[in-house]
Amino acid sequence: MKELKSLLKTTSKYLSVLEKSWINTPKDFLEYFPRTYEDRSNIKTLWDISSDTFFKDNNKIMTKWKILSKKVFMRWRKKIYDISFEDINWKKWYISIFNSWFLAQKIQEDKRYLILWKPGFKYGKIVFSHPEVIETQSQEDEDIDWESWYASWRLFPVYSELLWIKSWRFARKMRSLMDKVDIFFDEYLPSEFIKKFELMNVVNTIKEIHFPNDMELNKRAFHRVFFDRLLRIQLYSLLNKNDYILWSNFKDVWKPNWEEIKLIIKKLPFKLTMAQKKVIKHLIEDIHSSKPMMRLLQWDVGSGKTVVAAIAAYYTHKILWWQSVFLAPLEVLANQHYRTLAKLFLPLWLNVALLTWSMTKWEKNKIKSDLKSWRIDVIIWTHAILQEDVEFKNLKYAVVDEQHKFGVKQRAVLKRFGSPHILQMSATPIPRSMALAFFWEFDVSIIDEMPVGRKPIFTKIISEKEYIKLKLRILSKINEWQKVFVVTPLIEESEKMEELKAAMTQFEEIKELFPELKWKIWLLHGKMKSKDKDEMMNKFKSWKISLLVSTTVIEVWVDVPEATIMIIKNSERFGLSQLHQLRGRIWRSDLQSYCFLETKNKSWDTYKRLKSMEETSDWFKLAEMDLQNRWAWEILGTMQSWESDIPLNFLSDLKFIEKVQEWAKWLLEKYPNLEWLDLLKKYLNEKMWDVLV
Repeated sequence: MKELKSLLKTTSKYLSVLEKSWINTPKDFLEYFPRTYEDRSNIKTLWDISSDTFFKDNNKIMTKWKILSKKVFMRWRKKIYDISFEDINWKKWYISIFNSWFLAQKIQEDKRYLILWKPGFKYGKIVFSHPEVIETQSQEDEDIDWESWYASWRLFPVYSELLWIKSWRFARKMRSLMDKVDIFFDEYLPSEFIKKFELMNVVNTIKEIHFPNDMELNKRAFHRVFFDRLLRIQLYSLLNKNDYILWSNFKDVWKPNWEEIKLIIKKLPFKLTMAQKKVIKHLIEDIHSSKPMMRLLQWDVGSGKTVVAAIAAYYTHKILWWQSVFLAPLEVLANQHYRTLAKLFLPLWLNVALLTWSMTKWEKNKIKSDLKSWRIDVIIWTHAILQEDVEFKNLKYAVVDEQHKFGVKQRAVLKRFGSPHILQMSATPIPRSMALAFFWEFDVSIIDEMPVGRKPIFTKIISEKEYIKLKLRILSKINEWQKVFVVTPLIEESEKMEELKAAMTQFEEIKELFPELKWKIWLLHGKMKSKDKDEMMNKFKSWKISLLVSTTVIEVWVDVPEATIMIIKNSERFGLSQLHQLRGRIWRSDLQSYCFLETKNKSWDTYKRLKSMEETSDWFKLAEMDLQNRWAWEILGTMQSWESDIPLNFLSDLKFIEKVQEWAKWLLEKYPNLEWLDLLKKYLNEKMWDVLV
């Protein structure tokens, strides 16, 4: 901070505001980019106000003026400051400032200022509402003609304000650093690379972003910035994949035994879709490769991803005598996987076990011993348990559920077991462009068919009054032995208490609305212990509970086929992808299901966005809409903000992303020993990349 203070010649108060926004060095300051630009090519002087067309054209003015006097008086309960001043031609003017005590107090008599704003004409006087007023007699301005400087920049940067630091203050400070940019920024890409792909160099990029000479150069500068961000991600993906492969010890393992696959499928108590069979083929081919599989399997909730993963696990045991692990982000989801896989595997003579954080030390030690001595073939695990001291006899296949909650640090743990094949599953729809951008090291498979007999979910936007009118329909469905969810929104990860209060309020309201149900209404929320959540869900499944009020904790693990009605309160607070995923929790059987999106927000944008939920159940179409309306990382299931300001036109441009991938490959092959590659890997790990991949 000392270097920044010296360079900016500013106060500790100013620096403390910057520090709160993670601006601690000159480089950080120069990377605080403008949010937009203002075309000041038509800025007028006060003399031009005499023109009849001035106010019609909505022009801005700029002039240097000296305050002669200021008075304050009340009119219609408003304070009006009358200010008289003279311009550089010694012509007198009169300006009124309405209800702006701070601005009026700031302006002192006998001092000179620059003013820049759009004047209005009221009560026979020229009125400025909150203009840009810049003192030109401060010590740091002595050698700078700020009037000429303001007039010289046609495209003027507009910065987001930080507390009391106005945009023009940033502009002045930034301008004073423009001749020092090359001190803080070096070109880190090889000159051959810069020339080959016609990129602007780093120093010019910073200058053209802050004070562009024209919009074409400004576009090129931003192209370089976002190109670099995607390039880092692509390089990191390549480095990570290469590193993971280095730790593997796979050899060519015979040819696939397709007859065995057919026998396994015949033993299933249900029929697979063609999409599931296609994905099974991909998995078996990967398993018989000499490199570890890194595959991302995605499609909708209830599409049969777990069954596909389980068939591959059984095949690897039967043919190759491998052990398998299924990883889940939450203990309740691990328990659900255990029940599902036990039903499939136990009749096939596979030993299945569950290892979770809440188990006793004795239970954990027993399972660890059985794994090491190969008395367990398939283990279901939570992500947290990866830190445990566990040894496998022959682990070669790992299935990861909810891939966006499983990251590089957890994957590094798997490397010590010889880099097993990894199948990552996701029920979060990720548009193809984003999958290419952020999961490049993974091959992508999609199950694009739902099981036969599934009926489309009836979805409707409702008001609060319509929500109350649903009572009779809800009671009739409960009498038909069906179940109901009422979901309340999670406002922010940091506002868990607010989430709980909102859920408690809904719980009390619903108890009042349904006195007939008495003890059959319960509340489920994220602050409950895993044991209590499991107990609650068991009661819901066993009909001790008919209506469950819940927060978004049900988003990734609930499997209750009898649940056919879901009411999502304040639905405008959710992204489309999250709404669709929640809706999928009542799409688990052949029964007709109903999803009601309650909202008090009457804006057209909200209605239009929620209307798309009524009109389509297309997983990827909704994800694309989410990408346009919300942050990319909300689609990936996290509020992580790092690199989230890559614009939509870059994230949705498949050709651009494919080009960046090609360039990343070329760079790594041509310059494998660049020093900054190691720094890049360290940097991205420190930026919590592990929650994204």
